[in-house]
Amino acid sequence: MRKIGVLFAFAIIMTLFASCENAEEKVTTVADGFLKSYYQMDYEDAATYCTDEFAEILLQAVASRPELPETLAELVEVAAKATTYTILKVDTESVEDEATVSFELLPYKSEVALERTLFLIKSDREWKVSDFK
Repeated sequence: MRKIGVLFAFAIIMTLFASCENAEEKVTTVADGFLKSYYQMDYEDAATYCTDEFAEILLQAVASRPELPETLAELVEVAAKATTYTILKVDTESVEDEATVSFELLPYKSEVALERTLFLIKSDREWKVSDFK
């Protein structure tokens, strides 16, 4: 009987560990998808990784940006697409149904990386980007 109790406890611990690992994988996938789309200037796709509120803010900001001359717009696009990022840390455990993703951003032709943070919330069993700092 004691062996069954030990096995049951072990199964519960492994299930909890697997669910934490699964949450981290899901958050990383959402963060990576958002960042990839954002820095490829595919804002419509980036918005699909966001909460409704943050998607609206993102798309309004893009729509209200000033029109640039064609040559300058092309340079901005090249610079944005050449920007790279590396996800450094994913925290899904500090606050329930919230996550933070720290990433390093290396802008085009920059020698100095910047550390930035994405904030995600779990909404309807899906992770969504809710803020970007």
